[in-house]
Amino acid sequence: MALKAIIDSLDSVEEQYRSLYEEKDGKFILVVEGIESHPGAAALKAALDRVRGEKRALSDKLTAAESRLEGLPEDFDSDAYETLRTQAEGKEPPKVEERLAAQKTQLEAKFAKDREKLEARANKLDTTLRRVMVDDGLTKALLEAGIDKTYLPAAKALLKEKGQIKLVEDDEAIQVFADDGVNDRTPLTDYVRTWASLDEGKPFVAKATGGDAKGGDGKRFTDNPFDPKTPNRTKQQELIVQNDAKARQMAEAVGVKPYW
Repeated sequence: MALKAIIDSLDSVEEQYRSLYEEKDGKFILVVEGIESHPGAAALKAALDRVRGEKRALSDKLTAAESRLEGLPEDFDSDAYETLRTQAEGKEPPKVEERLAAQKTQLEAKFAKDREKLEARANKLDTTLRRVMVDDGLTKALLEAGIDKTYLPAAKALLKEKGQIKLVEDDEAIQVFADDGVNDRTPLTDYVRTWASLDEGKPFVAKATGGDAKGGDGKRFTDNPFDPKTPNRTKQQELIVQNDAKARQMAEAVGVKPYW
């Protein structure tokens, strides 16, 4: 059975596959690792590159057309030109300046319309490609860092809100990096791993399992104080005072509506 990428409700999805979806803007989105190598993403990238090439070619044509129209000498005498031409052809001389002006106007209107369409299409493809690559890159990095799947949407939203995740286009290649304040091209996996080890990220880390359910430093991972199974009012109030946005995200991650 093929899994749909976007659905309105998990009711139609088998229980074993429901953890593969995350909720976003009222929809449930299928979390796919390695999306950058997926044929669909590759097709988006190819289409975006093609549109950009068409846009450049169109701009070059417009520039060339304007150059030809503006290439007439300053002392060009349209009346003399028309007189000579009509004498040779035996026709009534049209006004050259009007004809050239009309042609220029038509060319500019046509190229402007085509350019507008290409820019709109390129922007749409670019936005889609960037969203897919950032979402997939963050999902993969968060899972590798040990983030609990239950808190994955909240952790992803928090990192996006910080504005440090970015796409870098270099030599026709687009890659996802993070700006950690020292290096603006920090690999996303390194950035997320460091974040998960700090106080801000620890509440999202999955509990260790087995005989010793403690972290490497001998301390238990911090629970989400809003978890209905183990609520902690004291920790909730501390978190609300220290970081209201983070508190709301953690509450929503476990299905609790912020009450403050």
